[in-house]
Amino acid sequence: MTYSLMCFFQSILLILFTPLFIAILKKFKAFLRGYKGIPILQIYFDLIKLFRKGRFISDSSSFITLLTPVLSFAAAITTAFLIPVFYTLPHNYFGHIFMIFFLLSIMKFLNVLLGLDCASGFGDLGASREMFISTLAEPVVFLIITFLYFQTNSFNFFEIAHINNTLNNYTVAHIMTGIAFLIVILAENARVPVDNPETHLELTMIHEAMVLDLSGSDLALIEYSSYLKFIIFLTLFINGFIPFGIAESLSIASIFKGMLFFSLKLISILFIIAILETSMAKFRLFRVPELLASAFSVAMVALTINYFM
Repeated sequence: MTYSLMCFFQSILLILFTPLFIAILKKFKAFLRGYKGIPILQIYFDLIKLFRKGRFISDSSSFITLLTPVLSFAAAITTAFLIPVFYTLPHNYFGHIFMIFFLLSIMKFLNVLLGLDCASGFGDLGASREMFISTLAEPVVFLIITFLYFQTNSFNFFEIAHINNTLNNYTVAHIMTGIAFLIVILAENARVPVDNPETHLELTMIHEAMVLDLSGSDLALIEYSSYLKFIIFLTLFINGFIPFGIAESLSIASIFKGMLFFSLKLISILFIIAILETSMAKFRLFRVPELLASAFSVAMVALTINYFM
C-alpha cells in the first residue's frame, strides 16, 4: 500500500466512524446521568431514516436552502481528506493548515446563509449568534496557528504531526495553547458551555436554530456535516498537540498502533467533554466573550513564552 492510499484509507475510516464517535459521546453522557441511553448504532439508523425521507422546503426559501446541505457536506468530506488521522508522513502536498481552516469556515458561512434563508425568525437569530461567536473565536485560531508554525516551522499539518510526535516532553506553552484550542473547539461546534446541542428551547439555540426548517435528506447531510466538523476539530487537536503513537510507516504493527492510540485519545477527550456537558450549564450569551477572551489571553501568553523562551 502506498502513502497516498494510506492517507485516503484513513480519511475514509474517519468519515465512516464519525457517527460512531458521536454515539459514544452520547453514551458517556447517558452513563454519567444515570440512565442507559440509546443503542450505540442508533445514530446510523437515524441518519438512514432521514436520508429515506422526502425534502420539505418553504416557498419563501431560495436556492440557498437547496444547495447548502450538499455543499456543506462536500466541504466536510474534503476537509477530512486533508488531515492526518492515525498516520502521517514528513512530506505531503496536502494538509495546509490555512486550507483546512478555510474549508471549516466555508461550512460555517454556508450554515449562516442557510439560517438567514429559512422561513423562521429563529434562523436569523441563530445566524447572528453564530457569527458573533465566530468573530471572537477567529483571533484565537490565528494565535494557535502562529504557535504551531513557530514550534514546527511548517504550515503543513502532516509535518506538524510528524515533528510534534518527536517531542520528548511538552512545554508549558504547548499545554496552554492546547487548552485554548479546546475552548475554541467547544465554541466552534456549539457545545456546552457555549451552546447546548440537546436544547428544545428555540430562544437559546445557536446551531440548531439555523437548521430548524430542514427535514429529510437535507437534515441528514447537515447533521452529518456537523458531526464531521466536530470530529475533525478533535483530530486536529490530537495530531497537533498530542500526536504520540501516530504511525509513520506502512508496517501493519505501526498502523495498528496508530489506530489504537488515536481511538483511545479521541475516546478519552470525548469522555472529558461528556463530563463537562453533564456537570455545568450553558453560559448566558454575553458570558461567552469572557470565555473566548480567556482563551485568547492564554494563547497570547503561550505564544510569548514560546517566542522568548
